[in-house]
Amino acid sequence: MTENNINEFIDIKNFENDISNILTQSTFSKKKSLDRLNQNLESIRQDNDKLLALNNCIFSNDYKIYNILVNLLNDSLEKSKTISLNYLLEVKIPDELINNLIFQLDTNIKNEDVEEINFLITKLLNSIVNNSNENIVSMNCDKLCKIIKQTLNHSSPDQKEITAKLIQVLADKVPNRIIYFSSELIVPLISNMSNRQQRVRLESLNALTSLALSGSVKIIDTLEQHLLVLANDNSPTVRAALCVSIEKWSTRIPTSIQYYEFLLPILIGLSVSDIIVVRNSAIDSLNSISAFYQAERSFGNIDENTIKCFGSLDKQIQENKESVYPNIRYYITNSAGNGENSESKQITVESKKLIFQFSQAIMKRYYRDFHNQELDQNIRDFKINFLLAFIAYLGGPPTTRFIEAIIEIITVRFSDHFDQITKKVNEIIYILGLINIDEKTFVNRIIDRIKTQITAQESDTIDIQLLQICILVLKKFYSSHLINGQINNILNISTLPSPSPFTLLIDQMKQIIFKNISLNPFIKEFISFFNQIFTVNSNIIINIDDGSLNSLCKFLILLDLNGNCDNTTLFNLISSKCGFSDYLQLLEKNCGHLIKEISSKDKNQLQKQKSHLLILNYLLAKLPSNISDQYVDQINLIKK
Repeated sequence: MTENNINEFIDIKNFENDISNILTQSTFSKKKSLDRLNQNLESIRQDNDKLLALNNCIFSNDYKIYNILVNLLNDSLEKSKTISLNYLLEVKIPDELINNLIFQLDTNIKNEDVEEINFLITKLLNSIVNNSNENIVSMNCDKLCKIIKQTLNHSSPDQKEITAKLIQVLADKVPNRIIYFSSELIVPLISNMSNRQQRVRLESLNALTSLALSGSVKIIDTLEQHLLVLANDNSPTVRAALCVSIEKWSTRIPTSIQYYEFLLPILIGLSVSDIIVVRNSAIDSLNSISAFYQAERSFGNIDENTIKCFGSLDKQIQENKESVYPNIRYYITNSAGNGENSESKQITVESKKLIFQFSQAIMKRYYRDFHNQELDQNIRDFKINFLLAFIAYLGGPPTTRFIEAIIEIITVRFSDHFDQITKKVNEIIYILGLINIDEKTFVNRIIDRIKTQITAQESDTIDIQLLQICILVLKKFYSSHLINGQINNILNISTLPSPSPFTLLIDQMKQIIFKNISLNPFIKEFISFFNQIFTVNSNIIINIDDGSLNSLCKFLILLDLNGNCDNTTLFNLISSKCGFSDYLQLLEKNCGHLIKEISSKDKNQLQKQKSHLLILNYLLAKLPSNISDQYVDQINLIKK
């Protein structure tokens, strides 16, 4: 560009005079000159041609003006430094000047207390790295990293943000060099992820991601304990960025597969977020990772029936549109274009295959770390969110493998003081019923937990709350079967070839009363459970053999003796489901079997368990005389 062209854009003579004389002027005159320089810069900042003219002017005449601008960095006036840095930010520094300039900036930032000046210095370094070739940046990488270590610890959010951006630029430009300094940058970056400013947290995460991609893979190990905090960040932008970071780690780092067991659960949990930006980001990341995994490794031979299970919940929800938990339909299915939310992305079958492929490792890690960070209710909520989505994506049989862990988790969290968590636990139980998870497996595990409590040697070691929660869980589980029409199948409690879960459950309730445990709320909950099952569906008929009928009769008798409920209506209802006109007929038809069973017991056992004798006395008192007379001698013989 010619001198005339330059003069056309800026008053070059006055500009040079202001710059040249500024170091020798009085403070007052210097401030006036600085104001003019600032106005001049503002007037040309948006004009590329004028900026090009300025660039030529500054670096002409053996860098005369450039040297003056650099000298201004050491001026006592803050404004001088600010003007100098602002001018340098608008021009491209020639390669031959970069080494000395970085050295100068390093010196300045060590001795500078003004936040704005430090910010502008780091911003200038960012610009230099962006506009310089790899060789120049590589030569100065150690100096730049020393500056970064210092500025990362500054209190200014602006400074932390721009420094994190500088790390990203360096990692992209010279990954093979910055890897040697990454270990010194990780701790301050992680510390900055707890900063109050969203932009600081966001750029710190992006910087750590860039460092990991440069070869510092161990960063992912270090970040593991912080991922749940990031997944619950107040800012949806940070949560969405976390999904993108996980996708980058998983698809661009060859050894990242070892981290899938704790990276995938973060995406699974966020894929059911109520914030659409977060949800879509998580789903996009899951879909991208699964596509990458399939291309690189393949999913192996997954049984076709297992794959069909992946979509079982979607099908069930479509068939049960009036779900008691409508948000399951809205969030879990992630059905784009179904009239609910056309902006929502859809998780692919390949993503569900990926989840299944790593499901054992995921659940093992999840179960092991379940109680970590549990004082934070948001993290507790997120862990339940994950489990909800995990079960929903896999479906019934694949989930059955983890039923013991799932049962333990839902019983632990069922009475959580955070209502949102309790609600989601109910949704999990509902889903287990909806996807027709194996009823024997589920109910028998719950019964085992009840049995463990009942068989405790000392009554004070019995966890009454746990027993009550177990019944509530069963109640919710059977309720879901009521809703999806499967209740008739699961209440066929014939004991051949083995006792059904429902029969075993009645036996355990009977044992509770045998032990005379003061569990009125618990028993009432079970009665309520009975009542709900038998009244909601009037067509239920219980197919029961004599042995199971004995257990049912003894249970009802003991309930009546303990006065735990207003029993007449309920007992008649239960009796009718067993094929009898009322409760009295149930006793009449079964009393012989009851007496025969009790008489077969050892006398020591009868003396130890007084409940058997109570049942005999109850039968004598309850049955009509023409019935009871037949058994008086037999009962009296047993009592001796």
